Amino acid sequence: MSLTGLKLILSVVVFISGGLGVLLAWAQKAGAREGRFMAWGDTFAGGVLAGAGLVHLLSDGVQEFRVLTPGLDYPLAFVLAGAGFLLILLIEGVIVADPDPNESPLHCGSRAASHEIGPRAHTSGPHPFIFILLLVLSVHSIIVGITLGAQSSTSGTLIVFIAILAHKSVAGFALGISYRRAGYSLRRTAPVAAFFSSMTPLGILAGTVIKALISHNGGHIFEAVFDSVGAGTFLYIATLDIIRTEFELPGDRWQKWLLASAGFGIMAVLAFWV
Repeated sequence: MSLTGLKLILSVVVFISGGLGVLLAWAQKAGAREGRFMAWGDTFAGGVLAGAGLVHLLSDGVQEFRVLTPGLDYPLAFVLAGAGFLLILLIEGVIVADPDPNESPLHCGSRAASHEIGPRAHTSGPHPFIFILLLVLSVHSIIVGITLGAQSSTSGTLIVFIAILAHKSVAGFALGISYRRAGYSLRRTAPVAAFFSSMTPLGILAGTVIKALISHNGGHIFEAVFDSVGAGTFLYIATLDIIRTEFELPGDRWQKWLLASAGFGIMAVLAFWV
């Protein structure tokens, strides 16, 4: 199978994963047990994303720039990773910042995924944060999709895919819970699920097409840039959007730490082979 064909298949899997994550919010019965398991899964995904960003994407970016610019004595990959981190901070913290500093969109989404669905599920109207949450998650999805599309090897593609898949359904679930709590029906949320699910495949398509259209050397530069920027994006999502938020919630701190460590450790072990 060609690499392009593999990326197409992975795009379909990611699309289904995101959509099922959103729709799972309506399948969940009210109870703290389900929310607890989702919080554990989210924390594990944070470790996977951090490991993929640091151990794989950033190290690949460093190696690629060393080959492409052997005479450049400058940590370009690290600077681009920092730029990716700051880009997501700009989007979340400045451009689409929630008016209430104590109720940031992704914080609300994570709390929704980590707590029992109670009377607030029938609110009088939608809170603006659910639309901000959709926008922020969609921007994340496009960027990580481009990072996957920019990969030139099967191993690199699969590593990014694993990191995306670990987080996609959990992010979709948080989004679905947020819309459910705002009083949206499953039918009204279906277009939201389709939109959210399509963002990563759209990014994969864009990254694949761009890499195919530019020259061979330009393709390697494109991959090096998005490996580095993607690493910063993964680190932001892992640390500020997931791990920090989950550890702000009470209880299960040892379990969460162990799961985050396990996710990171899996990515570190995979580095022996890919």
